[in-house]
Amino acid sequence: MKQVKIHISTSHDVYANLALEEYLVTQCYDDILLFYSNSPSVVIGKHQNPWKEVDLALRNGKQHTVARRLSGGGTVYHDLGNINFSFIRNKNHDFVNFKEHIIPISAALEKLGISNIISPRNDIFVNDHKVSGNAEHVNSKLGRILHHGTLLYDSDLIRLNGSIRPQKNYAIKTHAVDSVRSPVMNMREVYDCGETSLFLDALINQLKTILIVDQIEYINPITLTNVSNLITEKYETWDWNFGHTPQFEFTHDNGNIFKIRKGRVLESADSSLIGRTFESILL
Repeated sequence: MKQVKIHISTSHDVYANLALEEYLVTQCYDDILLFYSNSPSVVIGKHQNPWKEVDLALRNGKQHTVARRLSGGGTVYHDLGNINFSFIRNKNHDFVNFKEHIIPISAALEKLGISNIISPRNDIFVNDHKVSGNAEHVNSKLGRILHHGTLLYDSDLIRLNGSIRPQKNYAIKTHAVDSVRSPVMNMREVYDCGETSLFLDALINQLKTILIVDQIEYINPITLTNVSNLITEKYETWDWNFGHTPQFEFTHDNGNIFKIRKGRVLESADSSLIGRTFESILL
């Protein structure tokens, strides 16, 4: 792997950091290793159905923050006890090579004394528990790839497990990607170096012995105009987070069958419901 520039986002906004990733893929030409942590949120894969993957029940009038990312794969939970890493690089061949990017992270964890294995599904496991899930996005036109993953250090595992399981299993027929669930744990159980920011510092120090690191820079995505535009025009929108869901068929408890496209009713025996959002017919 060539040398990389390490960027550390100062934002904890999930939409800002996902927009930053896309900006770095499409409007930057450097090889970058980006780190960021988000406030509590549920992040679904590009081709997933949030109504099958996320607990969308209201609690105290609020719902889990849901965000759709650029890459495929399964649903993950983010909070400030989780560190997200993103390799964003130029490549003109061998685009999908998960281990090329997981091995340096795995090796850095080993140097910290965190014994781990890389699973056949390209996750990192510690003591038979998943601590890192990984996904990739390829922009072959630009010759750019995004490989990103989670690192559970001190996450709220009760909230994690609750957020990524719907309270009700709706009768949905779809070709959308389903998540594969695994038992999880925090790496702080085996390596406690204090708060999450200190763990990130320790991880970066070890990565500098494995990768050629050109520089380390802190970046605030909100201050970048093109990122700010992506946040408001794409990542915060219902059309992206819910409307981008692959077409599916839903059978209501009363037996009525609906075809849903772009998150809205496309076909229904009741013509007055056509065009309504999916969640509105669940009420």
